[in-house]
Amino acid sequence: MSDATTTSTAVVFDGVSRRFVHGEAEVDALSDVSLDIPRGSIFGVLGESGAGKSTLLRLMNGLDLPTSGRVIVSGTDLAALGSRELRAMRHRIGVVFQHFNLLGNLTVRANIALPLRLQHRRDPARVTAMMEFVGLAGLSDRYPAQLSGGQQQRVAIARALVTDPELLLCDEPTSALDTHTTAEILELLQATRAEFGTTIALVTHELDAVKAVCDAAAVFERGRLLDIVEVPRVAQHREPRYLDHVKSRLAS
Repeated sequence: MSDATTTSTAVVFDGVSRRFVHGEAEVDALSDVSLDIPRGSIFGVLGESGAGKSTLLRLMNGLDLPTSGRVIVSGTDLAALGSRELRAMRHRIGVVFQHFNLLGNLTVRANIALPLRLQHRRDPARVTAMMEFVGLAGLSDRYPAQLSGGQQQRVAIARALVTDPELLLCDEPTSALDTHTTAEILELLQATRAEFGTTIALVTHELDAVKAVCDAAAVFERGRLLDIVEVPRVAQHREPRYLDHVKSRLAS
């Protein structure tokens, strides 16, 4: 792999397969997948249930390793890292989950600060900046149960960004949200890329989400990469009022 490729590419899957053994049966969650995720892009990963999307995400985060092939993140083959080096690499990768995964007994501020605490760091200014960035500056002392679903996902995004990751992995981040809130979260992901230059991998089954924000999308079926589809950019405008948004979507 050339230095030029390394600097321009955030993630490389090089002939990656992942096989699981269940009793006497073997299941290929991924089969000979090769793809590049350009640095600074918003890259979609599309597929129905069982397509291999979650396995792909776990491989990018080093939570799983390929049966064969290589997963290279920021020029580093994750399988070549020791446990300490892998933990350090994960500090450079943020994750946003479908169901938020917030700690109910912690406030908004404490939830966002948690990754810093786990790294034995204290940076109140960074936490405050992240709350302001996601639009939650006035809710720092509230608990998750006092927030809407969209607000909880904003907390989750701020928590993922507080360590200034190079790569943000989003696992179905809008599937638990209504249409209007989904649009707001997708706009926040676009703002994240624009503000911080973060590379974003958006794992989803929602075509509208990919169409709204992604530069390209890899389409999977039963563990196989079918194609990588470029997403044409068109001017997007979302009406500020929920009623107008509903009328526009129903009329289109």
